[in-house]
Amino acid sequence: MNVLITSGGTIEKIDNVRSISNMSTGRLGSTIANSFLKNTQVDKLFYVCSKTTLLPESLDIHPGNEKALEVIYANSVADLEKTIEYVFSTAKIDIIIHSMAVSDYKVKSVTTLSALRENPDVSDVHLNANNGNTGYGTGKISSELDDMVLIMERTPKVISKFKELSPDSTLVGFKLLDNVTVETLINRGFEVLTKNNCSFVLANDLKDIKGDEHIGYLIDKNRNFARHTTKAEIADAIVNAVVVQIC
Repeated sequence: MNVLITSGGTIEKIDNVRSISNMSTGRLGSTIANSFLKNTQVDKLFYVCSKTTLLPESLDIHPGNEKALEVIYANSVADLEKTIEYVFSTAKIDIIIHSMAVSDYKVKSVTTLSALRENPDVSDVHLNANNGNTGYGTGKISSELDDMVLIMERTPKVISKFKELSPDSTLVGFKLLDNVTVETLINRGFEVLTKNNCSFVLANDLKDIKGDEHIGYLIDKNRNFARHTTKAEIADAIVNAVVVQIC
């Protein structure tokens, strides 16, 4: 059984020394990976993450698991897309756990507020910066600017690509909201499930995440859900649910 886990957050460059990211550490993703690595039915686990993401503890605690675990670094959304295409081209993936907090936007261009006021079309000016994706300029934007403006553009929804690339894989998606009702959380989580043909979605609220204490609702295709209260409980519940489904 081969497993693909995406974990942590993505990083979008502003220039060669600055970037935009989010607060995701990959703590839940690494806990899920540890739970899978304890399962003897797992032959290979691909762990895709940025370089700032927590890695599975098994790398340190059980060196023998290194053969079963392959860590692949993907910083930007563009990197992530290329990486998952690579993984699917090299192995048949039975289970996909898409826990990575993928950036909704990337930097399209960099300008200044004063330049925009003078000419709205100046958003095509890039101040000698390079975000690594669109190929404009290189270097470091001056730190003397008083009114730097970032022009952002949407990134692709990576979760929608998984079933296109690997239609037979069991897919687990994630939905994070902030300070909403449980009803809203379940509704939005189920929307993610149906839209992306997931088998399960883990819905959670930022207000319910404090260290290892982590309330999450694992939703299935029948809109049934179970409440879990720690990262370890969530990880074990996901592993048990998907392994039962494919075995």
